[in-house]
Amino acid sequence: MPDDVIVLHEALEALQQHKKGEPLTLYLKNCGTALRFLQVHIAKCYPGEPITLTGDPRLMERDGKPTSQTQSALILHGEDIPVEKNESPYITMSRKIAEAYPNVELERDWSSAAFWYEYIAIHGGELLLESLKRNSLQGDKMVAQLYNHYFGVITSYLPEGVKISKSSVPVRDQVVAIDFENIPDLYPAIALTCERLKLNFQATGTSRLRFKESNRLRSVRLHEVNNDHRMAMALLCADYPVSIEEQACIAKSYPNFAPQHITPIKGVNDDNLGKKHALSKLIHAATSEYVWLHDDDIVLPPACAKVVALEGDLLILPLKMESENAAPSLLERLQIAEYAAIQELTMRTAKRNQAIMCSGANLIVRREVWLACEADIHPEIPSGDDMFLLEAAKRRGYQVRVIDTPDYTAIVRPLTSWRAFFRQRMRWAGKAPHYTDKDIRRYGAIVVAANIAQILFFPIILIKFPIEYRLIRAREKTYTVHHTPYTKKPRTPWYVALLLEILYPIYMLVAFFGGLVRTNRW
Repeated sequence: MPDDVIVLHEALEALQQHKKGEPLTLYLKNCGTALRFLQVHIAKCYPGEPITLTGDPRLMERDGKPTSQTQSALILHGEDIPVEKNESPYITMSRKIAEAYPNVELERDWSSAAFWYEYIAIHGGELLLESLKRNSLQGDKMVAQLYNHYFGVITSYLPEGVKISKSSVPVRDQVVAIDFENIPDLYPAIALTCERLKLNFQATGTSRLRFKESNRLRSVRLHEVNNDHRMAMALLCADYPVSIEEQACIAKSYPNFAPQHITPIKGVNDDNLGKKHALSKLIHAATSEYVWLHDDDIVLPPACAKVVALEGDLLILPLKMESENAAPSLLERLQIAEYAAIQELTMRTAKRNQAIMCSGANLIVRREVWLACEADIHPEIPSGDDMFLLEAAKRRGYQVRVIDTPDYTAIVRPLTSWRAFFRQRMRWAGKAPHYTDKDIRRYGAIVVAANIAQILFFPIILIKFPIEYRLIRAREKTYTVHHTPYTKKPRTPWYVALLLEILYPIYMLVAFFGGLVRTNRW
């Protein structure tokens, strides 16, 4: 439950136990909503009583003029406030709540959802925000319309909430012109979205932003938190560093939030020195304890929108391949089946402390571990930072763990052309001669030997196929058991898996030998 609600509830309980004529001091932290409501409540219900409202220094600096929250409090106390032509959404919501009392269903907060719209607008991907409603009374539901219009983030309304995803890139020279008079809490997220996407931003109706938990006009301009929960979230989602101490204020709107050592930062190859150089810059610039790595072209897992408690030094997270097409091509279906088998083998070996694979598309690493292993990621090879990181971490005795749950499963897309497919496989194969980890080399040798044996003696497929199809179905069973609206229910027919089994030795050898002569090409 948010701090405003908790503080207000505790204050009301203290007032219920208050004895007439006795002094009472109510400490309200930095909760402006509680302050506005209690000012009206005490004046209406406890006139003349020696009751003092106090709080953090910033709360005591707030402008004492009546606000929409003051009007809301008056309405909830039975005052007949005339309806105005351009009435604030907060006032309208208060009227409807007062009319509906006591059959009121508490809604999830649309203003807090703004940060995840900001995150998706900047980083891409897809998130499910549970329990938000299309027909909300909240004025801040306008965030869905604004982010669709200006930033290319679409909102899909589902029974369990809303799904947001990036559908297009905003036009660089367009002007984002928004009046924040009735939606002031959306300002930090939208302002920082415009800043990160380099869009022209014109904001009006911002006069009262100076009197929020912080002076938000100044805080946005200087990238400061100033003990303001909305500023902390907006800065984190826009990739700006927020210290562990500064993150503590987020508990005001996300009460279960424990300050995390994860800071979202976008790595960009802006100096044309390659992915590894961009990744190195990203991690050196990070101030967090952990770095959660994602590729730009994946669908982010739901855990990105949740508080996470981490243990370990390198955490291998699951991936699932899904086609965006209702009827996937043969190439896509073969890749989906292969990926399921690879993922099952990845998770099984990692759980046995014999990790042989990981993917930088979805990986969490302790920052100090990455820095300690940085010299061993082979900068002369364009890719493979993830596998070389795994090798180096195991060699140095760091704790490698696996988190195999649906909340951490990211969605990857299959390649749509054979040319791109073989280029990717040759890139993967080109790293093989540089692997030194005994587990990786042993499993790799088994796979190569089994496929060469199949080419020389085809009936061996009768042994290989049941084993590998069992891996595919085991992984798909995991996906099905944990199925949510976030993912599709998978199913690989036996004949697709058999075709993969027949073709795999051929393209594996082509990729392997092709990769040996393409090691320095992306």
